[in-house]
Amino acid sequence: MLNEHDQDVLPRCPRLGHELTFGYCRQEAGRKPCRLILDCWWEQFDVRAFLQANLPAETMTQVEGASASPPPSKMLSLVEMIQQAKERLASANPDSEDPPKQAP
Repeated sequence: MLNEHDQDVLPRCPRLGHELTFGYCRQEAGRKPCRLILDCWWEQFDVRAFLQANLPAETMTQVEGASASPPPSKMLSLVEMIQQAKERLASANPDSEDPPKQAP
């Protein structure tokens, strides 16, 4: 069952600095697992076997590759988050051609 461990708690997330549930880590990056999920949860339960049993092979390959590669740069992460926010705003306001004005 996919949400079997969702309420399990990790005492301290190395990325965010506070406790998190496995459910958050499992869906952290745009409904995909956090890139550190294998490193953080291996002591709690057999996270690799759990994810292999519950995720598509392509997603599992991405998770394994992400944990082996260095993290993206902060600047790249910020640019991607800004782009995602713009896309969400555009989809929320399809009739609007101009982005919403910011308050001074």
